[in-house]
Amino acid sequence: STNFVDAVQRAQSATVMLTVSGSDGRSGGAPMQMGSGFVVSADGLVVTAAHVTGGLPVVNLVFADGSVARAELAGANESADVAVYRATPGRQLASLSFGDSNQVKAGQPVVLMGAPYGLVGTATSGIISAVNRQIGAPVDEDDPFAGAALSGPVKAYLQTDAALTAGGSGGPLLNSAGQVIGMASARESRGEPGAGLAFAIPSNVVKSVVDEV
Repeated sequence: STNFVDAVQRAQSATVMLTVSGSDGRSGGAPMQMGSGFVVSADGLVVTAAHVTGGLPVVNLVFADGSVARAELAGANESADVAVYRATPGRQLASLSFGDSNQVKAGQPVVLMGAPYGLVGTATSGIISAVNRQIGAPVDEDDPFAGAALSGPVKAYLQTDAALTAGGSGGPLLNSAGQVIGMASARESRGEPGAGLAFAIPSNVVKSVVDEV
């Protein structure tokens, strides 16, 4: 099915924006957005991309309803670009479940959730344009896409044309059942307006890190 209405409505309440207060030195203590994440357990486990927070021990979570919760680092695997935080919101949270990324097929419709530009619960849609996108040997450390090869810690990504914009890294990539099949990690557009590809860490990799917490 390509009808994602139910999946998106469920996922919006489980998608968060990660912020740090006043860390940019210009905001005068106002929150500064870092990226996106998603809740994976009702008692407060939240997943994001490790590069989004850079190992920060404490972050703030902003939910789609405007509520805010404090979260502490519970575990991370930098080589997999996965970080897990534990929140204590004092209430049960809406959460997302993992699907099997080994079953993902090219051409499959997907939705990418996140908080681009601080807009929590934003959904963009597309298809899986390639699976097991292999990483080539690094050519230029400052350009992970040099030589048309994605360079980084994860050895095989899910590639999608669902839009990934500033602040969206760490958001969940969903199948039509609303299951997480990947987590947004990188994008490449070469500066072309309206063009670009997003790369997601397979859910089985993400889940393996969560299971270790």
